[in-house]
Amino acid sequence: MKPADEMAQDMMTTLGLDESGVAMRKAFLEFTEEDVSRLERLHEALAGTEQDFARGFYNHLLRFDETRRFIPDEIVLDSLRTTQAQYFDTLTAGTYDADYVRHRLRVGLAHQRIGLETQWYLGAYAKYLADALPNLWQHLGSDPGRFLSTLQSLLKIVLFDMGLAMDTYVHADRQAILSLREYSELVFSAIPDGLAVLTADFTIISINRAFAQRFELNELDAHSRPLAALIRAEGLDCHLREVRETGIVKRDLFFEMARAPDGPLIPVRVTLTGIRLAEEEEEEEARLLLIVEDVTEQAHLQNALRESEATLLRAQEMARIGSWRFSVLTDTLTWSPEVYRIFGIDRKTAISHEVFLACIHPDDREMIDAAWQAALAGAPYHLQYRIVVGGITRWVEEHVQMEFDSEHRPVRAVGTIQDITDRKDAESRIEYLAFYDPLTGLPNRALFMDRLRHELTSADRLGQRLALLFLDLNRFKVINDTLGHDAGDRVLIEVARRLRDALREEETLARLSGDEFVIIASDSGKAAVCIAERIAEVLTPPITVGNQGLSISASIGIAIFPEDGESVEALLKHADISMYRAKGGGGGYRFYRAEMGDELARRVAIAQRLEKALLAGQLQLHYQPQVNLSSGALIGAEALARWTDPEWGTVSPADFIPIAEEHGLIVPLGEWALETACRQVRKWEAGGHPIAGRVAVNVSARQFEDDDFVDTVIRIVREHRASPAWIELELTESAMMHDPDRAVEITRALVTAGFTLSIDDFGTGYSSLAYLKHFPVSKLKIDVSFVRDMLSDRDDRSIIGTIIAMGRSMELETLAEGVEHAEQASTLLAMGCYSAQGFYFGKAEPADRFEENWLAGR
Repeated sequence: MKPADEMAQDMMTTLGLDESGVAMRKAFLEFTEEDVSRLERLHEALAGTEQDFARGFYNHLLRFDETRRFIPDEIVLDSLRTTQAQYFDTLTAGTYDADYVRHRLRVGLAHQRIGLETQWYLGAYAKYLADALPNLWQHLGSDPGRFLSTLQSLLKIVLFDMGLAMDTYVHADRQAILSLREYSELVFSAIPDGLAVLTADFTIISINRAFAQRFELNELDAHSRPLAALIRAEGLDCHLREVRETGIVKRDLFFEMARAPDGPLIPVRVTLTGIRLAEEEEEEEARLLLIVEDVTEQAHLQNALRESEATLLRAQEMARIGSWRFSVLTDTLTWSPEVYRIFGIDRKTAISHEVFLACIHPDDREMIDAAWQAALAGAPYHLQYRIVVGGITRWVEEHVQMEFDSEHRPVRAVGTIQDITDRKDAESRIEYLAFYDPLTGLPNRALFMDRLRHELTSADRLGQRLALLFLDLNRFKVINDTLGHDAGDRVLIEVARRLRDALREEETLARLSGDEFVIIASDSGKAAVCIAERIAEVLTPPITVGNQGLSISASIGIAIFPEDGESVEALLKHADISMYRAKGGGGGYRFYRAEMGDELARRVAIAQRLEKALLAGQLQLHYQPQVNLSSGALIGAEALARWTDPEWGTVSPADFIPIAEEHGLIVPLGEWALETACRQVRKWEAGGHPIAGRVAVNVSARQFEDDDFVDTVIRIVREHRASPAWIELELTESAMMHDPDRAVEITRALVTAGFTLSIDDFGTGYSSLAYLKHFPVSKLKIDVSFVRDMLSDRDDRSIIGTIIAMGRSMELETLAEGVEHAEQASTLLAMGCYSAQGFYFGKAEPADRFEENWLAGR
């Protein structure tokens, strides 16, 4: 609500009480400056009597309930007396300008707001005059002429005030009426049904927005137009006359109504009623109200309902849902055709409750009978149960709605039955997939964790021990990368079969993920050793994939409850740690020991320090010479990463390279190595000591898998102003055989850019010769694992001979790694291998020492 001063000002504007408007009122009352002068003299005469006057005035008001209710306590009374004294004082003060008018209007608004009715308000003025006259006579009675003229002046200003007071009440009532009218018009317009108010001769007085929109009319243009000129509806005029003459309301009259003359017909429901605005002038004030409801949607729904009833049986058949009705009073059961089909019963068969129960699976009959009895008492009925059809068990789902009379006695029941056999099969399959590995058929992680939790609870309650074995296949990633995931999947399926055959019924086997399996054995550590040995035995025979026989072994970690952990998480974590220790030791099995956790913490610490070392430039490249076995001349070098930690000292590449691969640091490490090698070769060139041959830089499988790998290596070489001809990129078999077609494309792009390529650790993976001949490589590097024992191991020597022969047939150079003795070098040369590297020729050295020993003066 607006403040009183703002409302008073708005009222002055509305009533035209500006300077000229106030002057006109004063003129009408013949209120002149002489009147002002008389009132000012009266004001001086009455000075000091205001408080007594106000006190007597309020004593009078307190005598009447209607006025006393506005004076709740003495505090309010004192405040009102003060305000009233000020009011009486200003009445004769002689200043009657705009502020005076605004103040009087604000006073009137205050009385109107609190609900003081006009008769009490005006009576107060009468009380004022009645009390004022004796005082006036006392001061002026000796001069009748002066008394009379002063009285007239006082009456004029009191009547001026009374006029302003009445203005506030009249204005408030008008505003209320206007708001009510606006509200009624808003409601009338917002009603969703079409409304039209008509005269007795069916002329339109008004229509609402819905009526106008429905028949595309303008609300203002429709006023005073005959209804028939705008709307056509056959028979409507007859009903209008009947309502006009009888006054009886007519409801639910259905017509097809349209805009005249030829608008589209729409189905409507009509209500007609008479309304009267004034009983005194019935003939002139009689009105008719036409209410039009668009029932197009209902008509469509009715048509749809008829169509749905016609297709219900077909729909039931398609959805395999049947319906039935049962009368409790007559004990009769009625089935739809689809129910007969679901139950496999001829439609000519007489149906009864007994016939129905005979179809139910024996194990479900008691449940159905109990549910039916509960439904008769008012309980919900929704069941899934089995039926037997032609000797085959099927699943159905049934919903029943029971109807009761006023005394809650069952009267009839209606229900639906749906064949859900396919859904049940799907649910079983979903449940299987949720808890079993779809590839091997073994329990998955979710089911394993649940079973392990259950086994731990049972073992704790019974005071028993429990063994958990964590198994990981050795070099399985190599199989996946070189032979593809299909081959890997076939290996996993066969491994799972062998593991299952090796275990006893009470031992739980599960596949966690990838090539990780777990076994729960409710026994001691000795039993775990037996299981590990059985696993090693069953995995010994090679697994045939295609035309290759693959040797598979496993690393197994063992943790014992409760010694190694009392929770699922702790036991699994410790078995995992011990498995990694077994894998680091070359396979077999390992029992968990507390210090293994320290080893895991060290690996995490190495990863963290390695990441910081890369950023801080704490790594170095050392260079190992590659020589010609015939002449001993330098033909190149391999760049090898070395790390000296400020606190730990030298950290072996055998420690930090695998950890870099595990923690996602191998890509930045590889890019750093290539950048450093390019920078160093450029430095040697600029210093007049160019290296003979090329510097070989290792490329990890993760780098090779990067879609931007080719662009990255080219960018690095260009940024350091090096030539690709100075760099040899060493690739692994596994990296290229992961996606051979992509590898062919990448290697060709690298060779086109000017790089030389070699295959590192050749012979340790599962290369496909059919693909190998398509790779534009120049060199095969014979892995140190074959060179180490070549003088004493006939198999290793035979493998080396095969690699050399293969390289010769494909016009590829071969280079042996890890040569430590002169006899190894001479034997390799005799076998046709002309290049080598190893401690026999020189260890990897920092760049400056390598330059001094191999480049300076040569």
